[in-house]
Amino acid sequence: MNQLLLKLSSGMLACFISASAGAQANLSYMQNKTPEYEDVISMYALMDDVYENAKLVTAGTTDAGKPLHAFIISDDKLFAPAEVHQHGKTIIMINNGIHPGECNGIDASIEFARELLSGQSIYSEYLKNTVVLIIPVFNIGGARNRSAYHRANQNGPELHGFRGNACNLDLNRDFVKMDANNTRSMIQLFHAWDPDIFIDTHSTNGADYPYTVTLIPSHHQQLEEPQAKFIRTEMVPELFNAMDRSPYKISHYVNVFRRSPEQGFEGFYQYPRYLSGYTSTFHALSFTVESHMLKPYPERVLSTKRLLGEMLKFSSVNATKIKEVKQESIAISENRKHHVLQWYNDTSQYDLITFTGYKAKTSKSEVTGQDILYYDRDDAWTDLVPFYNYFRPNIETEAPEYYIVPSAWDDVIERLRLSNIKMKVLQQDTSLHVEIYFIEDYQTTRQPYNGHYLHFATRVRKETGSIKFHSGDVMVPVKQRGSSFIVNTLEPHAYDSFFNWNFFDAILARKEYFSPYLFEKTAERYLEENSDLKNEFLVKKASDPEFDQNSSAQLRWIYERSPWSEPTYRRYPVYRYNTK
Repeated sequence: MNQLLLKLSSGMLACFISASAGAQANLSYMQNKTPEYEDVISMYALMDDVYENAKLVTAGTTDAGKPLHAFIISDDKLFAPAEVHQHGKTIIMINNGIHPGECNGIDASIEFARELLSGQSIYSEYLKNTVVLIIPVFNIGGARNRSAYHRANQNGPELHGFRGNACNLDLNRDFVKMDANNTRSMIQLFHAWDPDIFIDTHSTNGADYPYTVTLIPSHHQQLEEPQAKFIRTEMVPELFNAMDRSPYKISHYVNVFRRSPEQGFEGFYQYPRYLSGYTSTFHALSFTVESHMLKPYPERVLSTKRLLGEMLKFSSVNATKIKEVKQESIAISENRKHHVLQWYNDTSQYDLITFTGYKAKTSKSEVTGQDILYYDRDDAWTDLVPFYNYFRPNIETEAPEYYIVPSAWDDVIERLRLSNIKMKVLQQDTSLHVEIYFIEDYQTTRQPYNGHYLHFATRVRKETGSIKFHSGDVMVPVKQRGSSFIVNTLEPHAYDSFFNWNFFDAILARKEYFSPYLFEKTAERYLEENSDLKNEFLVKKASDPEFDQNSSAQLRWIYERSPWSEPTYRRYPVYRYNTK
């Protein structure tokens, strides 16, 4: 038996062996507990030993110094992604523990796998045309950092993991910048398997309401039309109907904080920084499962497990359609010219949905003496509320045929490569006429956001000109299945661009300067030799009293418009190129 089992506590081992053999499960979540990371891996190792149609594999490194594991359930004993795709299987990928304090998915997936493999599950029959790939624990460093106090508002389990990984990063904000080894390993695993359905398990924060589980699907507006229509009109309604027939009714994710959902709530658009946003960008129908933090822990685990089962059933029954709309969407994406770089919620459009909630009330706080919001569980209501699940473009662009990234910016090139983006390497030096961005303005967060001082409200100026490129620079064709990721990371004013994530901050500061007492005469001669610039300078002085009284500002103004001013200052070093 696998040596990992030696680390499994004797009581849990006996319980799990019994459960694996077919007896009634009585695992730790029923006692408001969740297993330690080592025990989780040992349970999957045991299932690997017991069942021929299951395999536990390692899939890269993590920041905790432990390997990332993946557990494959395949009735045909196909455990290599190429073989699975060759046989036309649908693939479901389930990720757990990206926030290890939200650990219901960790326990749910263990039981889901055990029941599927032992034949105890009502969903076992749906494995015939579907392969299930489970990440037991993604954030290993956070899972090993156990405490009773990480989740201040959560109802159990007694001990649970921490949101930050071993480097204190929130991994669910890391899928553009890819700082963590965990993230890089996950991205390579994702692209190797190219799943049709992706599920990320979480627990909520926010309002109180009766639902044990809520759901964030891939937003229909971030998908191409075939997948968008399918997920919106077929998949999500059927999943909701199936869950409503179970003991665990489901709602759309209740996206409110510090207010009641009685007035309705917004949909959640997941940009590619989020794991499910990233996977949606690459054409996986993606779902963030959010169990309700205030419900008893066993209910959160069981509701998550039930939803995983319904996902498997839907995938199996609709396997052909899922494959068809994916391929149709990829073909559309490869040829898309117009891209949205940033969205805003459109409150003029909404769907009325039936929602059951608890009445929001206020009481006097015994701590602060001020009014405080609470939800009265003895005063439930059901009504139609607006669900604001439509967005409008805020920033848009027409993509070029190529982006050109100089080889010096290898951190960006590496992230494109990890994301399976195809690139052409220039074999010789050449000059090309390209579109060039200059960063006109931007703002920066005052506090670091997940390890970065994130830029936002970026404004650009576009010019055209000839740039000399060198052997080793890369051309990124936009016409490929990752076109949305390419455009949304390489356009500097996109919400989740590499520029906004600080990859190009070196261009934002000058490297050469001037001494005013020496440049004074140079500036005088330069104005005399350039009458148009001199006239512009005099108009500026006449119309701007503050400028007129500031000699340093005047010399700087002339310097910035002279040949001595460095041409690369604020010039964005990714270029847009069209062959025609």
